[in-house]
Amino acid sequence: ARVNDTPILLSALDLYARSRIQKNAGDLTSSERETMLDELIRIRLLADAAETAELNNDSQITAELDIQRDQILARRMASDYLERNPVSEAELRLAYDKNIDQLSGPQYKARHILVNSREEAFTVIEELNRGQNFEQLAIEHSTGPSGPNGGDLGWFAAETMVAPFAAAVRAMEVESHSLEPVETQFGFHVILLEDKRDQAAPGLDPVRAELTQFVRQEKIEAFVSSLRAAAEIVIDPPGL
Repeated sequence: ARVNDTPILLSALDLYARSRIQKNAGDLTSSERETMLDELIRIRLLADAAETAELNNDSQITAELDIQRDQILARRMASDYLERNPVSEAELRLAYDKNIDQLSGPQYKARHILVNSREEAFTVIEELNRGQNFEQLAIEHSTGPSGPNGGDLGWFAAETMVAPFAAAVRAMEVESHSLEPVETQFGFHVILLEDKRDQAAPGLDPVRAELTQFVRQEKIEAFVSSLRAAAEIVIDPPGL
């Protein structure tokens, strides 16, 4: 198609159809092709009108266009880099060995009550010492997102929690609660350790997809770091 002497290429129709209805241009029915092409013509007409009105000179629109262009090129560059540098079996094995501690070892099943002050936490501990139900106290007092569920955190590895919380859980006996408030950046926790188990590490195959994505991300980060090291980057002070 051609709109005011500006062509709409088959490659544009193909890209648009894949993004809109997940079909290649060659697989479109006559009706779908007509619809996709009509939408592209409509977009071109409005874009032409915007340029006639000189909206393309607006600083915000220019910034948006620049960012979109950079994002498209950045995604394509990352994809191209990974195609030329695929994840090897050796890299997967190394990532598996490096992360084996997070894939195995003790797991804990716990509940917690999160409050805003040490005094509130001690009040909760006193109520627990008098035999009050932990789940009910969590529902009544916890400010954390797990409060409505009785403070239930499910099963987790200690390494996934913030350091003070992890240290407290590791030191607790099963079916006991905190005797002292546990302070983190989120507030003050009272913890109930319900159970503990040893988790055997899975083999490489069950976690292959997750590790592949992890290694791919590491490759991109290393590539960006190399680009940053080779580039001249000047950041203006705020306000300029």
